[in-house]
Amino acid sequence: MGERLGWLSPLGDFYETDWGKHGEEAECILQKIGLYASFSKQTVLNAGDYLSGRGYLLLHNPSRKKLMITHLCPLSDKQRDFLYGYFYDLGEKAEAEKYLD
Repeated sequence: MGERLGWLSPLGDFYETDWGKHGEEAECILQKIGLYASFSKQTVLNAGDYLSGRGYLLLHNPSRKKLMITHLCPLSDKQRDFLYGYFYDLGEKAEAEKYLD
């Protein structure tokens, strides 16, 4: 398994997206989960910030050199489990172990 980028929900659902497309995918997720109407009524946050404030985290690689995890809320157990498996499958066992309880 290679590096996969996208959004991870607090329930452990992963929404994979192409590099540089996480903003568009955030809007799609908001539509899928029924929050797009409330998001579109506010003018301060972009779709990614709105998702992040609801516990989603972003796996991204802005420089294409190092994978990053961006989150505003504490990680859920399901997110920790996903990240452990994600990094373990990439062969990054030390990084994976950071997500053990």
